[in-house]
Amino acid sequence: MAVGALVVAGWVYGAPRLASLRTSPLEFRDLEGLAPFRELARAGAVSGGTGVLLGLAPTEAPDDAQLARMAAVRADPCTALFGRTDDPRIPVAFFSDINCPNCRVLEKILAEYQAANPDALRLVRYELPLLGAASMTAARAVLAADRQGAYDAMQARLMRTRMVTDLGLVQLIAEDIGLDGPRLVADMGLPEIDAALDQARALAAVFGFYGTPGTVIGRTAFLGALSASDVGRIIDAERTLPPLPCQDV
Repeated sequence: MAVGALVVAGWVYGAPRLASLRTSPLEFRDLEGLAPFRELARAGAVSGGTGVLLGLAPTEAPDDAQLARMAAVRADPCTALFGRTDDPRIPVAFFSDINCPNCRVLEKILAEYQAANPDALRLVRYELPLLGAASMTAARAVLAADRQGAYDAMQARLMRTRMVTDLGLVQLIAEDIGLDGPRLVADMGLPEIDAALDQARALAAVFGFYGTPGTVIGRTAFLGALSASDVGRIIDAERTLPPLPCQDV
């Protein structure tokens, strides 16, 4: 009854900790060469009996430019992942594919936690389109929409209108949500968009995110969609640790 009441009540501080009394302890492994980062010793939820990984690793080997990006990530993983900041909130890096069902599950959990604890988390999004041409089109579209201050609006619309590859339709969608459609389509091909996608791939490769969703909460990395309780327990664990090296607080 107590656990059920906590679920009905939603996210409140302390609820994840109480709910964890009937669950096994979280176990972590250090990520070699990526101090102070660690990974959860188990993966996230299975989706449809096929496992949590909804995207496959690319078959092509990284080129010299991508190898250089990966080396830069390894040299300073915290700054590469979260940026240098004086923000005291726990940073969360979220790697997703707009056509990934498990990404939606975890994104909702994070959003609900943020809504109930608005000063707890700082979310950093990365587009990791692994599920084909429609995912790549969507990733470019939301990044281009972000240049017009409409990342969330474009993402929400594309999540309802899935598997879009036609740029004419992308333009119509952009105009329907009040954006400059021709500008958005043109911006999708900008070098800055290419760079953002390349950086996301480099980070994902270094942190071992060969599928989606991939998440780093503070110093804890995990692959897959965890339960709300486990997400809360990870956040609680991060609360007890000192700031990350890239947090000037």
